[in-house]
Amino acid sequence: MVLSDTSPASPFPSADADQPVLRLRDPGALVAAVPVMLGFRPSDSLVLVATGGRTGRRLGLTLRVDLPPPEHVETMCRAAAESLLIGTPAGAAVIVIGGAAATGADPPRRDVVGATLAALAELGVDVHTAVWAQQCGSGARWACYDPCGCTGLLPDPEATPYAAAAAVAGQVVYADRSELQRLVDPVDPVVLSRREAMLNRSVDAALIHPDLAGALDAATQRAIVDAAIDDTSAGRLDLDDAAVVALAGALVVPAVRDSALALCAGPQAAAAEQLWAALAREIPDPEAAEPAALLAVSALLRGNGALAHVALDRAEGAWPGHRLTGVLRRAVDLGLRPDQIRAWLMSSDTTVRPVQADWRVRCGRRRTR
Repeated sequence: MVLSDTSPASPFPSADADQPVLRLRDPGALVAAVPVMLGFRPSDSLVLVATGGRTGRRLGLTLRVDLPPPEHVETMCRAAAESLLIGTPAGAAVIVIGGAAATGADPPRRDVVGATLAALAELGVDVHTAVWAQQCGSGARWACYDPCGCTGLLPDPEATPYAAAAAVAGQVVYADRSELQRLVDPVDPVVLSRREAMLNRSVDAALIHPDLAGALDAATQRAIVDAAIDDTSAGRLDLDDAAVVALAGALVVPAVRDSALALCAGPQAAAAEQLWAALAREIPDPEAAEPAALLAVSALLRGNGALAHVALDRAEGAWPGHRLTGVLRRAVDLGLRPDQIRAWLMSSDTTVRPVQADWRVRCGRRRTR
C-alpha cells in the first residue's frame, strides 16, 4: 500500500520562545486544522495524526488514505498505523472525514476506526482522539466515536489561529487533491510535441557532435536559471518555446541542477518553487522529471508532504527510474524531516547526494521513447 498524502515527521521540539503556542482545544478544532496540515481539503479519508512532545499532544506526522472498502479495512488500516510509527508518536488522533452521513448521533465507518484503534494499540500507540466529520468546511458536523458522544460544528478553517499562522508562513491550502494535482499536469500535448521536436534536434546535434553537450559552460547555464528565478519573483516570467527548451537544457547540467537544489532552501525559495511547478507542466517528458523532482524538494523543505507526493508522481511518470526522484522517494518513505532534508542538501557526502545525470543516458532515454 502506498500512502497517498503525508506531512513530514516532526521531532516534537519544544515551542520556540518567539512563536505563539496555538492550542487546539477540542476535536472540532483539530479537524479544522487537517487541511492546513495536509495542504488540501480531504474528503472520504482516514487521517492519522501523530502526537508527542512534553505534553504528548504536540502535532507531528500527519497522513491520509482514502477510506477503504469493507474487504480491505483490516489490511489498509494496519498499513496506515504502521506508517505512523515513522513519526515516533507518543499518542495519536484518528479522524474520519466523510464516509456517508451519520445516522442519528452515530458517526459512520466504525469498522475503519475499530481496525485502526486495534492496530495502533498492538503497536503500542495510545489513541487519545477518535472523531468523525462530514467534511472540513465551516459549519460541518463532527462527532466523537468515544462513549461520551460529544459533537459540534467545525469552525471556519480559514479563520482559525492555526490557519492564520500557516498563511503568514506562506502555506497554501488547496480545495482538494485534484487542484493540487493540476499544479503539475502537463500543458497542451500539441505544445509539448513542438517542444519535444526542438529537444530532439538538440539531442541529435549532441550525438553527432558530443562536445556540444557541454558547449555552454555551467556558469552560462546557471545564469539562464537565475534569470528565470528573477523573472518569476518579479511576476514577468514568459515561458515560450525557446525559454522552456533553454531551461530544460540547463537543468540537465549536473552543476546547474546542484545549484537549483540550493535555491530550494535559499531566500528565493518561493520563486524557485513556483518556477519548478511551471516547468513540470511546460517541459516535455522525460526532461520534466528534473523540475518535478526539484518541486518535490521545495515541498519537503516546507513540510508539504502532499505536494511532494504529487511532484514525485509527476517525475516518476515522466522518467521511470529517474535517479534523483528515487533518492527523494526513499527520503519520503524514511520520514525525513525538513531539517534533515536541508542538512542532506548541504552535505558534501557523495554517498547520499543525488547521482548526477549523464548526458548520454538522457540522450538514449529520449531517443528510445
